[in-house]
Amino acid sequence: MQLSRRHALRLTGCVGVAAGLAACSPAASRSTGSGDTIAMQLGWIKNVQFAGEYLALENGHFRDAGLSVELLAGGAAGTSTEAGIDTGKVWIGTSTPQKVAAAIERGVPVRIIGATMATSPACVTSPDSAPLRTPKDLVGKRVGVADHNLPTFEGLLTANGVDPSSVTVIPVQFDPSPLVNGEVDAWSGFTTNEPVSLRAKGFPTYSFLYGDFGMRTCAQVFVVSEQSLTDERARCKSFLTAEIKGWKDALADPDRGVALAVDKYGADQKLDTAQQRALLDATLPLILTPDTRRDGLFTLAPSLITDTVTALGRTGSTVTAAQLFDTSLLTELYAENPGLR
Repeated sequence: MQLSRRHALRLTGCVGVAAGLAACSPAASRSTGSGDTIAMQLGWIKNVQFAGEYLALENGHFRDAGLSVELLAGGAAGTSTEAGIDTGKVWIGTSTPQKVAAAIERGVPVRIIGATMATSPACVTSPDSAPLRTPKDLVGKRVGVADHNLPTFEGLLTANGVDPSSVTVIPVQFDPSPLVNGEVDAWSGFTTNEPVSLRAKGFPTYSFLYGDFGMRTCAQVFVVSEQSLTDERARCKSFLTAEIKGWKDALADPDRGVALAVDKYGADQKLDTAQQRALLDATLPLILTPDTRRDGLFTLAPSLITDTVTALGRTGSTVTAAQLFDTSLLTELYAENPGLR
């Protein structure tokens, strides 16, 4: 694969669902699952992609479950959810299957117990005036790809019979200006991010999902330690119950989720209300899918688990489904509380 270092771009505040890296505040070390307050590490900044968490707090669902929860903002660099759990600084967090698999391969004893998004928003975006509709269309093109996403992008190419050397990768970070400026022909990002921000600026785009071309995965997954699964099973189920109720509220009243993100939880981010509503509108269909309508929010259909592990394998991962996922909590939870569906 051809590489160019012409562009190292700075984060401008756009959401990055697959980023999954998070800064751990000093409060995190004081508030763990072993105390009165649970520290939850968010996988990104406090924007509307965590509307369900905000509503679980605001509507008393965590309180009703006997839990006090502190949400710790993530960011572009810092301690990951997996490292936070491993060091005892956080009790639970959100991340990506890619990061969880990598942590497991390093010996970190963590598992995915559910997924906010049953469909990953990972996509390739191009100008609507010159759309690239499939991975094969990327041959001979310049594509902006963040370094951390390069293995997944290469997996997308090889899964579709595209020689990686036939595509010029331009390393980027998060600002999609090079796509607008014509410095790249396409951009590897998220349907909840670049298309939303660019459309708001009057730049229409076309996107295709990784998941439609052999790289289907879940996203914004919930991660806990193996010890919590064994020793704090009831607490895990109480937490998931409150989360399910919070996200059901977000689905029913997205405007309130947006308002909480803009005016309260993400107030320091100076978020734009219209952009956050557009982001949430792009996210909700990834949460509420035919499978989750049938089985319940956060559930992982067997086919999704298989596809996720297959996609990870295309990036070099050797983690198995049994090592990565534990779906027993949600199975028990919905059996005990069918009204949660």
